[in-house]
Amino acid sequence: MKNAVILAAGRGERLWPYGDTNAKAALSVGTRPLIQWQLDSLAEVGVERVRVVAGYLDGMVRNACALWLEANPDRMQIDFVEQKNLNGTAAAATLGFQGLDDDKQGGWIVPGDIYFHSKDLKKLLDRSKQSGVAVLVAPVPSSHVQETIRVEVEGGSIQEVCAHSRVWTPNTRRFTGIVAASQVFIETLETTPDIPTCVEIGGMAPVDRELAETLHQWLKSGETAVAVEAEEAVVDINKPWDFLEANRTSTLWQTEGVQENVLADGASIDPSARIEGKVKLGKGSRIGPGVIVYGNLVVGENSTVTDGAFIEESVVVGDGCRIWRGALVGNRTVIGHGCNVGHGAEFEGLMLPESYSYHYGEFWGILGRCADLGAATVCGTLRFDDGQTAHRVKGRREVPRYHSNATYLGDFVRTGVNAILMPGVKVGPYSLIGAGVLLSEDVPNNTSVFVEQTHRKGSWGPERYGW
Repeated sequence: MKNAVILAAGRGERLWPYGDTNAKAALSVGTRPLIQWQLDSLAEVGVERVRVVAGYLDGMVRNACALWLEANPDRMQIDFVEQKNLNGTAAAATLGFQGLDDDKQGGWIVPGDIYFHSKDLKKLLDRSKQSGVAVLVAPVPSSHVQETIRVEVEGGSIQEVCAHSRVWTPNTRRFTGIVAASQVFIETLETTPDIPTCVEIGGMAPVDRELAETLHQWLKSGETAVAVEAEEAVVDINKPWDFLEANRTSTLWQTEGVQENVLADGASIDPSARIEGKVKLGKGSRIGPGVIVYGNLVVGENSTVTDGAFIEESVVVGDGCRIWRGALVGNRTVIGHGCNVGHGAEFEGLMLPESYSYHYGEFWGILGRCADLGAATVCGTLRFDDGQTAHRVKGRREVPRYHSNATYLGDFVRTGVNAILMPGVKVGPYSLIGAGVLLSEDVPNNTSVFVEQTHRKGSWGPERYGW
């Protein structure tokens, strides 16, 4: 299959506080836009032409693809089509394949918000050659089956599709949306019903032409679809904790292959640094005096880690960063391009590009793009009940599978001196948390929060001491 369609038009409403200011396919995963990882994988399985179905903030997606093409000239043809009416993934795929079916060999369907490993795409390609239609599926715990599209797998084939089901069995898997599709399957996309029927009683399906419903109708007509179980993690970046999990997964994939120190032109490691793992440094980057690296570390170009910084295991640092003066970067952390962590600041999770964590403090979670943590900003990570924080996602209460107690600050957020962020709080983009605020609830976009104090004034002076 030489053709692929990437579905990158969605708004990402469940991803708040990041979906308003980011196209999902352009989200930064391991210091690169998500869609660039997908293009890498598609190129590895022989795809020659990609049609990107774009929509919300499509300029971000186009820019990410242009940068990929600049680094990979003549490797692939990429063009775009706009989905003006965001009426579902099946509708988007139909739009994407128009004009791409000239070879009649079928093609790939890839949701633009899925982070996956290239080895699973290769496995899917091998199975599709035998069966015609192959679908990548992944495990899902029984406690979170209702948040997914459930498929039942038996004998290596998909037997049933059900969206947001209450039912879980040992044969239950998650439909990832990644499909190696035959030409006949692609032609059936146009006949997908406008409201999904692959729901249980009371499921209340929305008006959307969904790819899962296409698969449901395909099976109902007597056709077959092979289920290929992913060997590696497959992260659907649908909510903020998924965004964090994708980046933590990326740190493992990028650092596990570093078997020896690799230093590009102009890179250096000071003799006083203690390196317990292996390090990969880009051009002009350096590890300076007193640094301790406890595990494998990957650093981009022209970045500096120096002056007694502590770097824990499986960390990825972007280009043009500065980590210094006793900073602590936690396990499986991504520091984006142009970031600054210093003066005793502790940071773990994901720091998006051009952000600052400076002058002490402690942070665990996601710090948005161009955001600034004021001096001594701290966040709580352990509740007194040892429980997990419940979140509201478009009004629905849910407890995430992972990272429920992390802090999620959107793009362009600032905090004041001594701000305290309680477990699980989320702050919308363009917002300000003032000095000394104890924040225990989510803050909408474009909002400032300040503390009001009552002062009691009295007299004071030498007379207090008998003068």
